[in-house]
Order: sequence, then C-alpha cells, then structure tokens
Amino acid sequence: MGRIRLMRRRLLGVAGVAAAVMMLGMATMAGAADDYQKFGVRIRAIYVKPDESTNLKGANVKVSDDIIPELDLEYFFLRNVSAELIAGVTRNDIKVNNSFAGSTWLLPPTLTVKYHPLAGNTISPYVGFGVNVIFPFNSKLNGADPGFQIDNSVGWAAQAGVDFKLKDNLYFNIDYKYLNADTKMTIAGNKYDLDLNPHLFGIGVGYRF
Repeated sequence: MGRIRLMRRRLLGVAGVAAAVMMLGMATMAGAADDYQKFGVRIRAIYVKPDESTNLKGANVKVSDDIIPELDLEYFFLRNVSAELIAGVTRNDIKVNNSFAGSTWLLPPTLTVKYHPLAGNTISPYVGFGVNVIFPFNSKLNGADPGFQIDNSVGWAAQAGVDFKLKDNLYFNIDYKYLNADTKMTIAGNKYDLDLNPHLFGIGVGYRF
C-alpha cells in the first residue's frame, strides 16, 4: 500500500507540472495565428545510461549502458506546447561485483508535455515533463534462479533539447531525458530495491506535417 500511495503522489506531482507547462504555453500563445505544423514523427539514436542503486548488501550491482533506436510521435496542441510519446527497448547486462550475472530487457514508454519558447525559429529549444512506465521482461540471473524478476515501475520524466530546422518540414534534434525508475528485484524469493533511473542522450531527425 505504501508503494501504491507513493506512485499516486508521483503521478499527481507530474500532472501538476504538466498542467503548469500547458497553462504557460496557452498564455504565451494567446491570439497567435493557427499556422503551425501539428504532427511530427522522429527517429533518434539513444545512449541509455542507468544510474542504478540497490539495497542488496554485500554486492555491487551494475546495470550496463545500451545504445538503441527510438521512435517518437509528437502533437502540437499550440504553437509552443506539444506532447511527445517515445517508444524503444533496451537490453542491459546485470553485473554483480564486476562479474556478469544476468540480463534484462526494458520497455520504457514515456509521455512528456514540452514547452517550446522559440517555436518556429531555425533553432528551437524546449523543456518537458511527464511520466514513464518501465516494463522489464525476459530477466535472467545466470539461470540459477528461475524466480528472478524485476518489477514494473511508474515514475516521472524530465526532458530538455533543441530542434534545428533543416528544411520547412525537416528537423535535426538533440535531446536529453531523465527517467525516475524506482523498482524492485526478486532474488531467491527476497525483494530488494533496484533504482534504475536512466539518463537518455539522443540525436535524431524528425519530420513535421
């Protein structure tokens, strides 16, 4: 119950931040012409760097970095305010005391609300806040513990980046995200904290229409 209440508080906090960003964008764009491209699709190359920690005593647990392709869809509610949904899958090795111990796959769909103060310019920075859900699957621990698993998690996400207009509809993008991902792992029937908290560094190209 305590974990459920914690997740609820996080979701309420994220919703409040997203609402504030939306209100800021609406105030900024009041009366603006409706002549902007509302839909966008983007492909990025993402370097995923977990900032892991655990309370498993006597063991130094590390989750490896990964480089993955990422697809995201974006919709502009207003010229300065958009929502972005990202999808990608990572495979991460698990090391205990610097020795390979297993692996896991992570599916981290993330939805953010982004504010673009200079939308429409050749260089357009943005900031975003939102929520992420992480679904670990196919988690293995040296085949010796068939009960090993990593739980799902719900957390907040923070984002910052910049779009560079190459042509009317084509953009180059640099992006950074931080995902709050506090989960648990089960080893030999015992549960331990496993906070993944990955940093995502991305570059890519996008098309708007």
